Amino acid sequence: MDGVNADTFTHIVVGAGCAGCIVAARIAENDNFNVLLIEAGPDYDPAKSLVPHGVQDARKVPMKGQSEVFDPRLDWNVIVDVPEGQPMVVPQAKIMGGGSSINGGTALRNTEADCKEWVELGNGAWNYDAVCHVYQSLENDEVRGTKGAHPITRTTPEEANKIQAAFVEAALSAGFDPVLDFNAPGAEGVGPSPVCRQGDVRVSASNTFIDPIRGKGNITILTETHVDKVAFSGRRATGVVLIDGRTVSASKEVIVCAGTFFSPAILQRSGIGPSDLLSELGIPTVADLPVGNNLCDHVCIPLVAKPRAGAYEPGDYSLQMQARWSSSLHPGSTDFQMVCFSYLNAPPAGDGTQGRSLSGTAVGHVAGIGCNVNKPTSLGSVRIKSTDAAEAPRIAPNYLQTDHDRRAAREIVRKVYGIITSDAMQRVLHRPDGLDNSILESDDRLDRWIQCQFSTTYHFSGTCRMAPVANGGVVDQSGRVHGVESLRVCDASIIPTTPAANTMWTTMMFAQRIGVAVKDGQDVSSLSEAGRMEDTRP
Repeated sequence: MDGVNADTFTHIVVGAGCAGCIVAARIAENDNFNVLLIEAGPDYDPAKSLVPHGVQDARKVPMKGQSEVFDPRLDWNVIVDVPEGQPMVVPQAKIMGGGSSINGGTALRNTEADCKEWVELGNGAWNYDAVCHVYQSLENDEVRGTKGAHPITRTTPEEANKIQAAFVEAALSAGFDPVLDFNAPGAEGVGPSPVCRQGDVRVSASNTFIDPIRGKGNITILTETHVDKVAFSGRRATGVVLIDGRTVSASKEVIVCAGTFFSPAILQRSGIGPSDLLSELGIPTVADLPVGNNLCDHVCIPLVAKPRAGAYEPGDYSLQMQARWSSSLHPGSTDFQMVCFSYLNAPPAGDGTQGRSLSGTAVGHVAGIGCNVNKPTSLGSVRIKSTDAAEAPRIAPNYLQTDHDRRAAREIVRKVYGIITSDAMQRVLHRPDGLDNSILESDDRLDRWIQCQFSTTYHFSGTCRMAPVANGGVVDQSGRVHGVESLRVCDASIIPTTPAANTMWTTMMFAQRIGVAVKDGQDVSSLSEAGRMEDTRP
């Protein structure tokens, strides 16, 4: 390990995604600590021109299935099991900054209803007032008047392209209220998405939290390095074992921030997980915990169409506007979301697994609306298949397997069909692909159509749930893994129940709060009692 003294680290952070970057930056603010940040993907340092093609252009989403401009080196190409269908290839970022380096950058706060669920599960420190203080400390948002580190901006009506403007017109005509700030409590209606960019430049967690401290003496960044498992002495974490067999030590803590799929896989290989799985694979049990359970994703049902001539220009933004509202199943929960996209470019299926994407089964350049069911009740799992760290785990989200989720999917598709077939949107789009009134009028036919078309929003969460052990928890309110010492998890996997919003901003909020707790040597509950968070800009 060139240039790395394995005896000098107090903390090891595994994974430099949107959570790991913040956690590492917060811990490194304490000059008594020496942090090692390990990332499986390549570095992303604009100062050294280490910016992969397409990554900083916020007008497009450089992922396979969304744009023809993407770098396959930055993608885990995760294969996800789909009930009653072909497996689906899901883009997952493998780069400094994680998803924040290549996704749409949507920065939506979770809702008050989400926090009530978290508190009911035993996480009293994560109430709505407490998390709002954390969001305030992160956001540099002119609309909200916040002065945190991470920039948030919104498209103005004058900046909206033709397809996005038609979407807003159609939603307003359908009775949606205009909304400028979707991060205001209870905001429902149609308007611009809050996104992490400056001008046309995507701003990642790596840009905001890591770039300013790259020269700091107490943080070391190790990229293109894969972690196999956590090393233990008895029940105390002492470091990590890399995939090549080398061990790196941490005198205080290991914090796993490898994401909803790979954090549970690392824990399971380390002997933390369901005892039956560990026994089957010959892994000695360190802690018998439901690691890998409660996998959740916001299912997306795309309604797509070909743009009419002149409706789309190559320089247009793919994502600008959205609508949020509450389903009839959960009034007041803001559990429905429709996202207008001006540009998706899905390749034809070629390997037997890319059977669907955010374009549904359509290929080529399409536009339309994604129908997101944001409070699903179908839960799945992540399970390693072997002790080989190079073998991807089995990922089974279990989409649309409850009556609740199927009812919700029907409701949102029927609503959004009226939007996409409105006069306003039909001026810029052709008729939606494969869907008509004969399908919409029948629950059975609509269920079958949805089953063929649904996709992922990439909003996976929950596999290392934050909750007491009695409530199916893996970590406590400060991210510490139950039953062991000196080990935490901090990423989307610990979110207790899926938020009714894109998960990136919620994940960064959890990382900010837990990172500050580690830096200060306090429990998160102690930070909550303080009543506020400081502006902790690097």
